[in-house]
Amino acid sequence: EHILQLFSPDLPSEFPPLQSLAVVPNNLPTPLTSFVGRERELAEIKRLLTDTRLLTLSGVGGTGKTRLALQVGAEVLDRFPHGVWLIELAPLVDPELVHAAVSSALQLREQPGRAILDVLKDYVSHKHLLLILDNCEHLIEACAQLADTLLHSAPNLRLLATSREALGIAGEHTYPIPSLSLPPASPAL
Repeated sequence: EHILQLFSPDLPSEFPPLQSLAVVPNNLPTPLTSFVGRERELAEIKRLLTDTRLLTLSGVGGTGKTRLALQVGAEVLDRFPHGVWLIELAPLVDPELVHAAVSSALQLREQPGRAILDVLKDYVSHKHLLLILDNCEHLIEACAQLADTLLHSAPNLRLLATSREALGIAGEHTYPIPSLSLPPASPAL
């Protein structure tokens, strides 16, 4: 969409930046549907991300952990000048590929003679960014080791993980996501 601004002596000339996924670097998908039903959780998770460096949204499959994490990421873009990055782990089978998946999401390239983890640690070390590690449950140990390593390497890094279980490392805050409740029944006519 093109947005135009009209200038007039009777109108204010300064406005806050528009909220858009294009303002801050990111790889978040554009949502296909509107976000409904988790406003309380959304507000609480955004608040927790202010003080918590590793926040894991946990719950059974199908509760909406991924959709909630994506919405949080979109709404906190302005807090992370170096971006909000989604790392989709569901397609991975080999835990050895977790580092490569994160590096790929950040568009980092392998460097001759250096382990990809070292390249990744150097990149995030001075960045203020949020990584969303989505679907960690089948790669818990690899995700936990990566999270621990990156959090020790980057003081301004925040991690938001989604998983059926906690990663189990020091400093992790787990936020359980319950199933959505049904709306109240409307009276029969």
